[in-house]
Order: sequence, then structure tokens, then C-alpha cells
Amino acid sequence: MNISSDITNIFSGKNQIIRSRPTPAHAGNFSRKVKQQGFFLIEVLVATTLLAVGVTAALNAIFSSLRATTEARMYTEALFLAQKVMSELEAGATLNDRFVIPRSGDFRENPNFRWIASSEDIDEFWTRRISVTVIWATDARDLYNHDKTQYYRIVTEVPRPRYPEEYKK
Repeated sequence: MNISSDITNIFSGKNQIIRSRPTPAHAGNFSRKVKQQGFFLIEVLVATTLLAVGVTAALNAIFSSLRATTEARMYTEALFLAQKVMSELEAGATLNDRFVIPRSGDFRENPNFRWIASSEDIDEFWTRRISVTVIWATDARDLYNHDKTQYYRIVTEVPRPRYPEEYKK
């Protein structure tokens, strides 16, 4: 037995001999690999690329959802404004047969919106159709540019006022 290959350990007062593997012949040269202490350039480039793709996808999703939220808010606001104008026109047309429907207008509290109205008599005596279209753009300067606007239209029919001479007995 070779003393260099035996290691003596003392555990709780007892001597134990543990045999180690014999050393190879080339153990003394400097061909051992040194442990890596850091990242290679290619690893950094791959990680950066993956991070850039992930961040770009996340930002794209965020901006798409913001755009969709804004569009939904504009549609909802257009609906409420159209109902507001329609109720005013219905009240005027129902109470007064000689009520002239205004052709257009804007909303002072909402500068990105405007409205257009039209009316027609459906029958000779009793019914009038009123149509209200609310037009809007994200930028108030584009409100009259038809390529950059959207619209919401509601149509209703209202009874015309009946006068005593119109009743047939």
C-alpha cells in the first residue's frame, strides 16, 4: 500500500483508513478545466434578445387594450349623447306638430362629438320618423374629416299630435 493513497481520519477516537483512487499519470499537468466564472457574450446576447421580444409583446398588448378601451368609451359616450338629442327632439316633435327638427349641432361639453338629425313623415297624419346621427373623432380637429370619424345612429318613430279636427267619427 502506498501511503500517499491512504488518508487517515480520526473519528471519535478511532482510526479509520479510507483509500482514495490512485492518481492518473497526467494529474500533474495543467490540462484541468477551470470553472466558469461569468457569462459568455453569446449568452448575454440571447438573454437580451429574449427580453426585448418579451417586452415588445407586453407593450403591444398594453397599447392595444388602451386603444380598445378608448374606442369603447367613445361608443358609449356617443350612445348617451344620441339618446339625449333624440329625447329632446322627440319631446318637441310630439308636443308640437309644427316643430322643425334642427339639422345639426354640437355638444359644448364634448368637443369631439357633433350630431346631425333628420325627420320625415311616415304617414299623412300620425307618425314621424326621427333619425339622429352622432359623429365623433379622437381629435376634435378631425371632426369634419370623414376618413377619421366614426358615427352612431339611432332612429325612432314618434306620434304626431292629434288635433280635434283630425279625428274621424
